[in-house]
Order: sequence, then C-alpha cells, then structure tokens
Amino acid sequence: MPKTLSPQSLIAAVHLMLSGRTYYPHDFLASAEAGQTKTLLTPREREVLQGLTEGRSNKEIAREFDIQEVTVKLHVKTLSRKLGARNRTHAAMIARDQGLI
Repeated sequence: MPKTLSPQSLIAAVHLMLSGRTYYPHDFLASAEAGQTKTLLTPREREVLQGLTEGRSNKEIAREFDIQEVTVKLHVKTLSRKLGARNRTHAAMIARDQGLI
C-alpha cells in the first residue's frame, strides 16, 4: 500500500482487504493498462538506485541523502525484490538495462 494514500482511500483499501479481496493502487492499475513495463519506484528508491549504479556503499548513499544506513539497506532490499535482482550489483544492471536510471 502506498504511503501517499489519503485517509479515506486507506480505510477503503483496508475494508477491501478484510473482505478477502486484493487491493491494487490506482497508479499500478493505470500503468498496467497503459502497457508500461517499467518498475514503479519511489523517488527515494530511484536515488538509492542511482547510488548503487555509481558503485557507492550504503554508508556513502546514506550520508549523501542524510538518512540512516539501515534505511538504505531496506531500500536496497526493496529494490532487489521489485527488480527481481539477486544482489545490489544485479539490481544496478537491471536498472541500467530497463532505463530506470
């Protein structure tokens, strides 16, 4: 569930999931209908991904964006899952090949 949901949308999504159905954000459905194949990444995930492609360590990325190193690790894990990557290098390669950076 996106963090950008309005309170009303969040409540509606929770009710939908409690009834046993699956919730898909509107942006996700719109991009799927438009035939977009690019992975949807948050702005911060794109920043972290840029750091990965430049060969920076988690500590360097964290310092650049004034966030905790553990937060960068979480973003790398999420990026790897979203991109289907085995590790951070593979994530950077996939991002380059898909034109995400």
